[in-house]
Amino acid sequence: MTKLIVNEKEAFADLKRIMQSWDVNENNTSQKLIDLFLRKLIQSKWDREKIYKFAFLYIKNNLSDSDYDNIPEAAFDYLDDIKSSIIGHCSYDSILKFPNEPKNKNELISYVRGEKWKN
Repeated sequence: MTKLIVNEKEAFADLKRIMQSWDVNENNTSQKLIDLFLRKLIQSKWDREKIYKFAFLYIKNNLSDSDYDNIPEAAFDYLDDIKSSIIGHCSYDSILKFPNEPKNKNELISYVRGEKWKN
């Protein structure tokens, strides 16, 4: 069984490692690593709001200037795509799916874009 990610500090270390190892010649492979990381967060019972706060606040507040210099722009571009999939600024197929959220397409779109997941 995969080890669960319990806190932001641990998640940040994992994500930062993935982003620093980003291979611009193998974007698809690097993107898959980020996707696996997100699945691991969801399996660790992180909900949309917790991942939202992690992606929009924690990462921004904890990356150093040297991190921005050492991480390829393609990694940040993909992270922006992930942020869009969290808040629903994308097609239905690209919306990040969580097990405890509506399964119906229209209900999920309304739930995500209407920010009904925020507490």
